[in-house]
Amino acid sequence: MNPPEFVGGAYPLVALEWIKSLEAIFDYLKFTDRDRVSCTVFMLVKSARILWEATKVTVNVRELKWEEFKELFYAKYFSREVKAKKVKEFQILRQDSLSVAEYTMKFEEGCVFVPFIAENDKDKGEHFLRGLKAGIRRDVHMAKVITYQDIVERALLAEHDEQEIQKERQLRRQAFQARGQGTSTSNRSGHKGKSKMEQHNKPSAPSSEMERPLCPKCGKPHNGECLVGSGRCYRCKEMGHRAQKCPLSSDKGKIQGRIFTMKKKGANPDSSIISGNILISGQGSPYLDRYRSNSFLYV
Repeated sequence: MNPPEFVGGAYPLVALEWIKSLEAIFDYLKFTDRDRVSCTVFMLVKSARILWEATKVTVNVRELKWEEFKELFYAKYFSREVKAKKVKEFQILRQDSLSVAEYTMKFEEGCVFVPFIAENDKDKGEHFLRGLKAGIRRDVHMAKVITYQDIVERALLAEHDEQEIQKERQLRRQAFQARGQGTSTSNRSGHKGKSKMEQHNKPSAPSSEMERPLCPKCGKPHNGECLVGSGRCYRCKEMGHRAQKCPLSSDKGKIQGRIFTMKKKGANPDSSIISGNILISGQGSPYLDRYRSNSFLYV
């Protein structure tokens, strides 16, 4: 089986692990106590061999049982202070962030230093149960197991079930968050599209108006002289009327003229009618010279 040799050292747990590795082989080969002691002594080398040579003088090696050998062996590597520390660690041992397998391993190590608990299966199971997480401990209680081995197996199953539940919850949470993010993205896209559409449909100022400078007098964009407060028409710049009543305006308030056509012979030679010119309500206007005609009269 090629077991490792043991050279000793200042780390007690190394000695413990070495004995455990040998016991696994001894159990498999079904060795007797005498065979176990003989093979273990054969694997001691260097300082460990020196310690054993000093110890065997006080015992009958031929009649030495395996448990007695382990007590002598541990006494060389576990001082009283180390034993007290290990007992205290075992008494307050809790699973906390450990897995059930890791907790079980630490529990088994502690049982070596607290034989009065390890030797009683009921006490051992109850002590192991007290250190488990609350959720796993609840599942073990519901299973109504009694022996230590059954408690360990049930705890491992409960841990596996709890992990599966957590995975399922995580998947549901991720699916819920994905749906929420999709809705939010859709809403944001709708708002963005609406905003762009509103900006597209929003009337913009004429380019000619935006190119005009702002007047320091009236604060509005226009070119040339500002007519605010001058009493002049903003359209034709003449005095006596406003832009909404300007003859050049296309507003409904414009005074409509009447045009008559007639032959020259049918015209009444009245001095108020001037042939070949345009008369607008008794007031001439240079802006309408383009409408002159010998065939039309504007009254």
